[in-house]
Amino acid sequence: MVKITINGTKLEVPQGTTILEAARKAEIYIPTLCDHPDLTPYGACRLCLVEINQNGKAWVTTSCNTEVQDGFVIQTETEEVNQSRKVMADFILSRCPEVVPLQNLASSLGVDSPSFPAEKQDEDCILCNLCVRACDEIADHNILGLVGRGTDRRITTAFDAPSEICDACGECIPYCPTGAITRLEVPVIGKPYEKNAVRWKRIRQVVQYAALLLFLVLMGSTLWSQLQPVSVNLFSRMNPLQALTSMIGGREVIGNFWPVLLTIGATLVFGRVWCAWWCPLGAVLELFGFKGRRIKWQGMRYWKYVLLFSVVVMAAFGSLAFMYFEPITIFVRGLAAAGKPALEYFRLEDKEAFVMPGFQWWTLGIPFLLVLGLNLVEKRFWCRYLCPLGALIGLGSKFSWIKRRVSQMSCIECGDCAEICPMGAISPDQDFTSDPAECITCMDCAVPCPKAAITFEQTPWPAPLDYEFDPGRREALATLGISAAAVGLLAADVGGVKAAKKEVLRPPGAQHDQFLANCIRCGQCIEICPEQALLPAALEGGWDALWTPMMDPFRGGHCDYDCNLCGQVCPSEAILPLVLEEKRKAVIGKAKVNFDTCVRCMDCLEQCPYDCFHEVEVDGVRGVFPEVNPDDCVGCGLCVSVCPEQEERAVVVYPTGSVPADKYQTTPYVEEA
Repeated sequence: MVKITINGTKLEVPQGTTILEAARKAEIYIPTLCDHPDLTPYGACRLCLVEINQNGKAWVTTSCNTEVQDGFVIQTETEEVNQSRKVMADFILSRCPEVVPLQNLASSLGVDSPSFPAEKQDEDCILCNLCVRACDEIADHNILGLVGRGTDRRITTAFDAPSEICDACGECIPYCPTGAITRLEVPVIGKPYEKNAVRWKRIRQVVQYAALLLFLVLMGSTLWSQLQPVSVNLFSRMNPLQALTSMIGGREVIGNFWPVLLTIGATLVFGRVWCAWWCPLGAVLELFGFKGRRIKWQGMRYWKYVLLFSVVVMAAFGSLAFMYFEPITIFVRGLAAAGKPALEYFRLEDKEAFVMPGFQWWTLGIPFLLVLGLNLVEKRFWCRYLCPLGALIGLGSKFSWIKRRVSQMSCIECGDCAEICPMGAISPDQDFTSDPAECITCMDCAVPCPKAAITFEQTPWPAPLDYEFDPGRREALATLGISAAAVGLLAADVGGVKAAKKEVLRPPGAQHDQFLANCIRCGQCIEICPEQALLPAALEGGWDALWTPMMDPFRGGHCDYDCNLCGQVCPSEAILPLVLEEKRKAVIGKAKVNFDTCVRCMDCLEQCPYDCFHEVEVDGVRGVFPEVNPDDCVGCGLCVSVCPEQEERAVVVYPTGSVPADKYQTTPYVEEA
């Protein structure tokens, strides 16, 4: 054993140990660019200089190829050493001024900009010879070498001949400190890795935009009131958040959500692939915005967990009031806000008969516009900081079999991956790794990596739960606060929500106690309704029923006698999927004639598909009037649609329990013989 002293620390190391190796064992940092433990020392970069004192003599030398001797007193940070390192760093940076790892290292040694003009601005090879040594000692191919002199010195093969071995080998790539090895003209090194990364990125893009196209086609069909064998509700039925909250809220297992098992399986195998491979809103957000991390404070990433847990807690109390924050519903409602009126306009032969929807309809699109606007701040701002579905899938991704991995041996900390990441999920402060709950497996980061340091590979299970943005105590307290406030408002009946619920007409098949606990506010029933009988509720049914479907024959149309599409398209069975015969019998409400305003046109009597009107005489009023037989009426609203428009309609459809008492006495009209 050899006894030495480094920076005042006494050590005993084996004979043959270099000063650099001894310093590393003592956890003393000495900068270097040309040394690697796997390879023989070379002493090319001259950054690992140290000062040695022995027997009264002192000298400065490289530590990577100097073996320790008894009595060495070594200093790694003397003025002479630091100045020499600074000069060498300046030389290296002047040769390769645009290489980020060299900029970072030079800056740490006091060199902020090169002092000498660069011969080639795009030069990135520092002639450290690491690749040559790796080719000789690790791969045993002896293909690479240094040729030329001065500024023309470079790495190549004998006679600049291409090499098939280099195409498949790649053993030298992890050792290059700047990534220059993959940018050589001859030989071509690392292309198979780059091609593989590009291929997976292209596959992902094809799948992603094919899913978006499928969604838009199905959405267009829904707006056209046509139900395809594969409905647009497929995206809802594969949605874990919609499935979870609907089942919790309704206290039942909803078989219609069986496709969600595919999403769960994909998440446990591949991670958060929903967001980059399947989500239609994510595909739109991918098209524009600034990549990387523009917002320095990343604490906002916890907000999506607070929103997620608040949605789930509210569902446990039987309310899906916060489901209007769910991304698929946001996208569906946003497209419906513009698409439904546009299609209605083009359908009309008489364009002047088109009536522009009111403000309440256009509120459907407000969340979608906000999401698009936030994307101008940072790409996928919604996905990073607010999306409750992304948070739920992200939690599952922590246990995924395949995760993004960064080889710290290969990574040169160039930062290219962090700049291109559409989620800003890659942390420069965490060795350019990423939380699997934030990484969406888009594979964009692997393409520009000059060292093929990024892979997506199998990982041990169970995974540790100590990642960068794991939710903690503060998120739990915030969830409890928001949920307690919302549940308290409901329990205290703030805003009169209990009474409001009873005054709203709901679609056929929605007259059950669990409707609001199952309705995910997706708006698909509103879009597919051919007569525009369904409208998005504002505050008519209470603040917790925002954007749930309601019927208002005065502002919309009537429920078509031959249509049951709303129940077929509803993914959560909030509207029961009734067959046509059952739907025709489903009671929506009860119609009643106002004899004071009735003009006795008898259109309601003639066109009612249920034949629930009959002629009566009203005491004290001359003439014959139509009257509703409540036992036959289901409240479809056709009578309201055909009733002549006036300031106060003559026919009104009321909720079943809110029909006003009769004002007049009537007797059946008997036509005189």
